[in-house]
Amino acid sequence: MPSPLKYEDDEYKLSAINTKNEVIDVVVCKCKHCNEIVPKVGICKDCNTEYEHKNTVENPETGYIHFIYECSGCPPAKRRAQKIIKINDGSDNKKSREDLIKSFF
Repeated sequence: MPSPLKYEDDEYKLSAINTKNEVIDVVVCKCKHCNEIVPKVGICKDCNTEYEHKNTVENPETGYIHFIYECSGCPPAKRRAQKIIKINDGSDNKKSREDLIKSFF
C-alpha cells in the first residue's frame, strides 16, 4: 500500500471507499480530545462551527468505520454528522483488513 501523502503539518490525505463504493480522498488528522487519527469533515453549514470528533464505531462485518461528529453551535437535535469510510488494502483477506484497521487507529 502506498504511503499517505502529507497534506499539511499534522494532516495526511488518504484514499478510501465511501458507502457508494467510490474511491475518495480523505484528509485525516489527530483528534484533539482522544488522539485518534480521524477524517476532517469541515464546518457546519447551518452555524459555521467546525465539527468535532466525538466517537468512532467499527463494523467488522462490512469493514466500514463510522466517525461520529458534532458541532457545538446548533441545537442538540441537529448537532450530529457522520463520515463513513471503508479502510481497505486492496485484498479480500479479512485478517489483513483487520490489521490495517487497527493500524489506522
